[in-house]
Amino acid sequence: MKSAIPIQPAAETIRLEQGFSLVELMVALVIGLIVLLVVGTLFMNSRQTYLAQDANSRLQENARYATELFGRQIRSAGYTATSFSPLSATDLFAKPPSTKFSGTAISGTEVSGGSDTLTLSFDGSKDCLGQAATQPSNLFRVNASGQLECVAGGNVGVILDDVESMQVTYRVKGKTAYDPASSVDMANVTSVRICLLLRAKADGNKRAVESGQSQTYDDDCSAATVSVIKSDGYIRRAIGMTFVLRNQMP
Repeated sequence: MKSAIPIQPAAETIRLEQGFSLVELMVALVIGLIVLLVVGTLFMNSRQTYLAQDANSRLQENARYATELFGRQIRSAGYTATSFSPLSATDLFAKPPSTKFSGTAISGTEVSGGSDTLTLSFDGSKDCLGQAATQPSNLFRVNASGQLECVAGGNVGVILDDVESMQVTYRVKGKTAYDPASSVDMANVTSVRICLLLRAKADGNKRAVESGQSQTYDDDCSAATVSVIKSDGYIRRAIGMTFVLRNQMP
């Protein structure tokens, strides 16, 4: 005996097959767009924060490198290699070898409205480019591409990227103020103050800061800040460093 198959009413079948209404679909779309907007905003903010932190880390790394580089070079300026030989058996009163540096320990040029140059020399075995030299003369300058470079032995090499400017001042014996190269006697310089304006951004076309954003920084380490609007995406920071010429001290 066959069992009877229940037959659903037509009205109930139609009700079960109904989908979303237009209003429900529009509400769902609006909610989805809001969620996408919030997530996109959070992502962009996080990305911008990361790029700024990465650029700041790069600035700090470049500042440490520049401080170490100039510190080593300036402290060595005027160093002379002295060889002490035993007393002569024939002349006990022979004059000892000279301990005065035979070259020019330090020199520099002041560039109005641009980057200064600094030249350092000492007795050694290699120059700033790693070339063999018994008395290297290393000239430091900033080129038009925003790179700190060294000129030695007729060759030029890039030492550090993303350097906008270099300002150098000097202090001489008996004075406390630091003056530009045009106002000092280089033979009496005892210490040097260098200000580098560094910049950094993320790799490629990614920006560390938004284009056209106002930036405030001390461009010459004088404690007088300037506020400028830049559109290149770089962030900038001025670092100041002061070093004593140990071999030029009285």
